[in-house]
Amino acid sequence: MTELHLGHRQRLLERYAKSGITGMHDYEIVELVLSFIIPRKDIKPMAKELIGHFKTIGALVHADPAHLEKFNGMGPRSARFFSLFKDVMAYCLNEQYEKQSIITKRRDVENYLRFHFGMRKDEFVAALFLDNSSRVIATEEITEGTVNQCVVYPRVIIEKALKHGATSLILAHNHPGGCANASEPDWLITEKLYAACKVLDMTMLDHIIIMRDQVISLKDHPRWPDKPSPKTVKPAQEHS
Repeated sequence: MTELHLGHRQRLLERYAKSGITGMHDYEIVELVLSFIIPRKDIKPMAKELIGHFKTIGALVHADPAHLEKFNGMGPRSARFFSLFKDVMAYCLNEQYEKQSIITKRRDVENYLRFHFGMRKDEFVAALFLDNSSRVIATEEITEGTVNQCVVYPRVIIEKALKHGATSLILAHNHPGGCANASEPDWLITEKLYAACKVLDMTMLDHIIIMRDQVISLKDHPRWPDKPSPKTVKPAQEHS
């Protein structure tokens, strides 16, 4: 590495020490991260290439390490570092998340789910199990595939809830394609699982759909099982 490149690294580090990452371009943040794991190389072109390909830092840290290794100069160690970086951030979010009440801090739950699962390109179903203080006991991925394909997982979810001694649960699945609407299969499984929970004196708190940029709560929808159906208004009788 030339003195010019060494000076550039030092200036980038000094900018971070003074102001944090505020005001930095995305590629500069990636470059700063890479500078700690690739000590003797001009990494600015690599950082620009990575951001040019993945568009966001979030997509980069969620990328498959095997995919990252295909980029020129990115070895197994560097590729795994981004995966580790993502897992550490998810762990920190989970620490904060498990100390808060889901009922009063649903936004934190949504943020956690979106970060942990929202960048995935495959479809999956997960469940969050809670104790009688509305705190998380466990979070488990139930299965991969669409809700429509997972015809047996209501029983699996109930079995896991009983195993954990949960008194309530939240169902979650993703829409990697970005569709912002709940499908009919989404509602059918919600209604089946809600009914099964009720029989066992357990509460289904929500069914959350996760996308990259937003999260949808089915409990906010008028079709949610515990919401009363709209009253039917009888038509006025005609007078002869």
